Amino acid sequence: MSRQIPIEKLTPGMVLAEDVRRPDGALVAARGTVVTGRHAAFFTTHHVVSVSVEGAAEEPAAAEPPAEPPMDPLVLEAARDHVRSRFALAGGRQPALAELAKLCVPRVARAMVRQKTAFPDPPPRPPAVADPQDAQARRTPPSIQDVIAADPSLVSLPDVFARICEVLNNPVSTAQEAARVIGMDQSLSARLLRLVNSAFYGFPTKVDTLSRAVTIVGSRQLTTLALGISVVSLFRDLPPGLTDVKSVWKHSVACGLAASALAGCAACAPDSGERLFVAGLLHDVGRLVMYRNLPEFSGQALALARREKNLLRPAEVRVFGFDHAALGQALLAEWRFPETLALAVGHHHGPGRRGWTPDTAIVHVADVVVNALRLGSSGEYYVPPLSPDAFAVLGVPVSALGQAVDKVDRQVEAVLSVFMPDEAKFA
Repeated sequence: MSRQIPIEKLTPGMVLAEDVRRPDGALVAARGTVVTGRHAAFFTTHHVVSVSVEGAAEEPAAAEPPAEPPMDPLVLEAARDHVRSRFALAGGRQPALAELAKLCVPRVARAMVRQKTAFPDPPPRPPAVADPQDAQARRTPPSIQDVIAADPSLVSLPDVFARICEVLNNPVSTAQEAARVIGMDQSLSARLLRLVNSAFYGFPTKVDTLSRAVTIVGSRQLTTLALGISVVSLFRDLPPGLTDVKSVWKHSVACGLAASALAGCAACAPDSGERLFVAGLLHDVGRLVMYRNLPEFSGQALALARREKNLLRPAEVRVFGFDHAALGQALLAEWRFPETLALAVGHHHGPGRRGWTPDTAIVHVADVVVNALRLGSSGEYYVPPLSPDAFAVLGVPVSALGQAVDKVDRQVEAVLSVFMPDEAKFA
């Protein structure tokens, strides 16, 4: 005998009476699996709302979590002032921004208490740059295509990278082809399996082979993740004095996680968590190219933004003649990434000619969320503007922002360690 119960009624020891599948049909747990304490969160992550179990029992009443001690009102007011200063350029009054600011206040207050300072997150000092009157400082920046063409590592990618793109762009590619191509690079395979076994998925049992990962996650989803992991390895080192590589990738991973979480809430982008994770992961790849290949101009843009207490993106346009989003889109197009990914990267600050599509809207909102929370940074200090039109495309309540934040908080450190395994903790 079996019965269908909601996920929140699952208790350890129950036995699944039927296979459990994601909305896109991917198998996440087989019939006969004995439920553990990790399964409820795991099924929720994969948008499973109910399962069939044998001998279902009523869930015992959960103990109330201990309440946090009340925060000093003076500390909370100082935190609100700090949050208001960082949100000064984020746009007019709108419910989504108000909800984001509300989420940030207790985080800032706790940081003030923990660090014993009224300034837990001061604006970074402008980098030292050449005198604008200097001939070197006055030279004209190269165009987007010249930047890409001048770097062999951006033009001549490893064969496995090109093969992965071919599999992903081929609608009739098979799971076996995906596993075979990814398996050509042992380092990539190992990192991909670490990601599959990380908090991003939360599988209760270890996935130890690529073929098993393809079966569980899906070939297109796994191949998309492989592309994202491959790109990270190109930007391990950045010139000192501009930004911190660990902070950049924490921001990028957090943006990917936020985009995936929002996709799970949004009816406009069902079953696209992996694709949007990679789009969020790579949304600032153009800025990484700027830092690595054009450090002098990047320093000028950073100094300009900090001197004028403005956003970094308009400073990039003034210095380079283009911004990091346009450079990132051109780079992904050069690499023959799927167009949806390239557009999400290129339009994450604005809708472009096509207007806000689901992918661009989700990455845009995810970027604003992660900048607001200060989960790492790619150089931006102030919270960038949040488009109400983009948020409307998601079709979710403002409470979805809190759900996304909770999910990112639970996952970010574990997933970041997959991309930078030599680092244990990141500030």
